[in-house]
Amino acid sequence: MRSTFDLKHNIAKLTPEDNDDVWLLHDIIIPGTLVTAKTERSVQVERGDGAEVVGRRPVTLTLLVEKAEMAERLRLTGKIVEAPPDIGKGYHSIDVKPGTFLTVQKPWKTWEINKIRAAAKKAEPVLILVMDERDADIWLLTDREKHILHISGPGLSKAEGVSRKPEYFGSIASALKQHSGNVKHVIIAGPGFTREEFARFIAEREKSLAEKTILDAVSHTGEPGLVELLRRGTLERLKASSRVEAESRAVENLLTEIGKDGLAVYGVEQTKQAIEAGAVELLLVSDKRVRELAEVMEAAEKTRTTVMIISSQHAAGERLLGMGGIGGILRYQLKY
Repeated sequence: MRSTFDLKHNIAKLTPEDNDDVWLLHDIIIPGTLVTAKTERSVQVERGDGAEVVGRRPVTLTLLVEKAEMAERLRLTGKIVEAPPDIGKGYHSIDVKPGTFLTVQKPWKTWEINKIRAAAKKAEPVLILVMDERDADIWLLTDREKHILHISGPGLSKAEGVSRKPEYFGSIASALKQHSGNVKHVIIAGPGFTREEFARFIAEREKSLAEKTILDAVSHTGEPGLVELLRRGTLERLKASSRVEAESRAVENLLTEIGKDGLAVYGVEQTKQAIEAGAVELLLVSDKRVRELAEVMEAAEKTRTTVMIISSQHAAGERLLGMGGIGGILRYQLKY
């Protein structure tokens, strides 16, 4: 999420960069929020028998949001409060997807600002190898794309009856190992079956590197292969997987503490009491209950509690929702 805040005027300028960011906006943009964005409006002309729609044109509108619905994208519906002079002041919908720039004006809660700023943190570096039997290219992706190395392979031929593929694979493995020290994930992609042969090669020789690898198929090598990989959303799925892993671990820690009558509370009333006592270290809230529990979350922020919103789209999130959608890991045990 790209973001800038003018908290003196309660204004944030936001650009979601992936579907996780769009979902975060769904949790934050509530009825009564003012949203300004570029959209399309029908163009009508008066005919003898009434108005006729003859097309659509881009306009910038400000809506007083009445409804926010999430499907394939976020749809904000509300009354037009600011528009060009030739646009009527009726109702309109703005569709928000990755890349949509919007200005949001509302009273901002601390947890909302923290969630948006957390979404703007630098992405974890990912090492990408796109290869076939002839060529291999390695990129390091952080906030920017950096091409590290091109390695030419032996192709399909054999020199003096001896395959040079182990030498080719060894050069690639050495380069990956050199640049993978601070990397959690290495994506190996390419057409054909060479990527799978290479994966078996490093599984036998470089186990620590092999544990980081993810295989994917693309139709091309070189830069076109990288572009294809990125367009298919591989990195977005990887990011989502990392988020699910972190959320699942937090819920499991909560359940473990509950199971041994340890440092945990769950359910609205018990959790509110723990927050009021300043005892909650980590507050877990289901995304299905964010809006109705906004005041609880804000109270938690005031006691230096970390708030984590848990998606209900995975098993651990479903378990939290089944427990009332809220729970907390404590700093110390409470006596009731």
